[in-house]
Amino acid sequence: MKAAIINQFGNPDIFEIKDVEKPVIKPDQVLIKVNAVSINPIDWKQRKGNHKFILGSPFPIILGYDVCGEVVEVGNEIDKLKIGDIVFGVLDNKYGGALGEFTVGHEKCFSNKPKDISNEKAAAFPMVSLTSLQALRDKANLKAGQTVLINGASGGVGHVAMQIAGIMGAKVIAVASSKSKDFIEQFKPDKFIAYNEQDVLRLDKKVDIFFDVAGNYTFPKCKHLLNSGGVYINTLPRPKILVHKLHQLFSNGKKVKTLLMKHDNSDLDKIAQWINEGKLKISIDKTFQLEQIAEAHEYAQKGHNKGKNVIVISK
Repeated sequence: MKAAIINQFGNPDIFEIKDVEKPVIKPDQVLIKVNAVSINPIDWKQRKGNHKFILGSPFPIILGYDVCGEVVEVGNEIDKLKIGDIVFGVLDNKYGGALGEFTVGHEKCFSNKPKDISNEKAAAFPMVSLTSLQALRDKANLKAGQTVLINGASGGVGHVAMQIAGIMGAKVIAVASSKSKDFIEQFKPDKFIAYNEQDVLRLDKKVDIFFDVAGNYTFPKCKHLLNSGGVYINTLPRPKILVHKLHQLFSNGKKVKTLLMKHDNSDLDKIAQWINEGKLKISIDKTFQLEQIAEAHEYAQKGHNKGKNVIVISK
């Protein structure tokens, strides 16, 4: 099969398009014919080698976690999915493996694709929607009527988190560049703050949840914005989050949370339901072909995209 591989860590130009062996499934896995893959920050960070001390260097590596495709083979322990199903989900293999014509994953990784959206949009949803849902519901324990500030609202997680917070009955303050105002306002936040025009740290009201998607604030700097018992969420590396936890001890019940997305097809089912009901939408910034993977990574790494970037593998 054709795939985008890397044989070393480094810049986007290390990608090579090669013929490699089709993956072989285990009894509890399914084989997917890949239609589309979306890019998340974890993908270009892994290409740079940020996770090599955890995941090793098993070259050649096929990157990519978010996928939409057709089930073409099922293991004998699979009981929900069947051959011919069009599914979307997040792969649970080391380094992912989505950037090829075929890929494998466990059943918990997938749900049936929402009916009325394209394969490209379906591939853009999984990681950002699971991250948003699990952060707000499980980590922040979001309740209807609470106020959520989302810093980095124009990105993949950010623009989905705005919508999920709204679905859950929260009031939303969206923070992004003034250039993103028109993009943000289509999702109808209760308030928009352009960080290049207004100092977020001088906000004249308190919030219940500070979801720092962009990761450019710290708990010590923004804890004064939280109500008593409020939650600051980030995806910080473990050493940094431990420092934040120390500050939590002197913060009148305010909490610091970090999250690692969990593979859960029941959560994907919920996401698919919201999509089918028209409550949740995804924005695709740019679409690329597999042969343009280096260009796609270079663009995504700049961090100025509005929504998600998608790689089309097959129609």
